[in-house]
Amino acid sequence: MTRILAATALLAFTTAAAQAADTLEARVHAAAVKACAAESSASLPVSYYGAITKSCIDRVSATALRRIAADAESKTMASTATLN
Repeated sequence: MTRILAATALLAFTTAAAQAADTLEARVHAAAVKACAAESSASLPVSYYGAITKSCIDRVSATALRRIAADAESKTMASTATLN
């Protein structure tokens, strides 16, 4: 019985973490879209506009997610250092 409860709890935590990650990635992507709106110019052809915007969004999203991961890792390292 305890195995079933433990497995259910683990599944619930894993699902919640996955949903939080999806939400974070969606929020980062939306922020990148807003940030990159200034980089796209109406004077450029549509084909350039799409490529420039996609490149900007990919770059900004990747940078933000790397920073978030680095911050999370440093917080984890700091909290485990205080436990030792």
